[in-house]
Amino acid sequence: MESGTVRDANFKSATFEWPTWALLVITYSAWITLTLNWQSVPGWLLWLIGGYTIALHSSLQHEALHGHPTSSKRLNIALVWLPLTLWLPMELYVENHLRHHRSDLTDPADDPESFFITREKWSVLARWQQLLLIFNNTFLGRMLIGPWLAVGGQYRVEFERLRNGDRRHLGLLIRHAVSVAVLLYWLLAVCQMPLWVYLLAFAWPGTSMMMIRSFLEHRYQPETAHRTVLVDGCPVTRLMFLNNNYHWVHHDHPELAWYRIPAVAREQRQTVLRNNGNYWYSGYFTIAWRFLLKPWTHPVHPAH
Repeated sequence: MESGTVRDANFKSATFEWPTWALLVITYSAWITLTLNWQSVPGWLLWLIGGYTIALHSSLQHEALHGHPTSSKRLNIALVWLPLTLWLPMELYVENHLRHHRSDLTDPADDPESFFITREKWSVLARWQQLLLIFNNTFLGRMLIGPWLAVGGQYRVEFERLRNGDRRHLGLLIRHAVSVAVLLYWLLAVCQMPLWVYLLAFAWPGTSMMMIRSFLEHRYQPETAHRTVLVDGCPVTRLMFLNNNYHWVHHDHPELAWYRIPAVAREQRQTVLRNNGNYWYSGYFTIAWRFLLKPWTHPVHPAH
């Protein structure tokens, strides 16, 4: 991505990233406290704080795969290994997300995190499936069915690989299953929490909240640098996404620690907006209001 701004800056790595360490402690403490005391928390509050905690942990996973808070890749991954969403293997997330950064952004044939599909795939879908994907490109649809489509799509690909004799991911799937078993023991045996409560109050809302950020963060434009959004957001969303609402800055310099991103977005704002084709929104409430029931784009990739 061409910029001449962030990549030319002299950003020195912190020797001890205390903001990230502090958030790790706070996030795990909140999750443990909530799961142990779930029966004492009103349902709406459990849903709100539980979902936010899962989303924040997902953001910390994203931070870890980009090299934080230590210089050790293994330690970073170990710190966020626990699959609090239940469905996302950390190893697979690392592989796909790093491919996403190297890909032709939004192209479903190359970008593993693209929400677009090819015209060929679209043409063989039943009408109800097409309508489902169109609804998924509304803000309400992405919150309600987006997590289920993401989970279903991921495991459909993995099972298809196994059926075709491709066992490259078998090891990571087994390790993920073991991690989920440990997590379920904590929830079901220690916390006495029914699985459906965790799904409805933690995993589903947490994944939905993370999809607020990814909803329209990448559009298709012939100019690659114009495909990534900049969203100002509010303090609540900026913390939940660890400032990746300033997504263009993150893609321009993916090694930049989350707490350094706002300064770059603020100090070089006009240059950034010029470089990304002025793809900008003031906040996620604006996005939700504009696209609550209106698809922000068609599911078929424009280049296809």
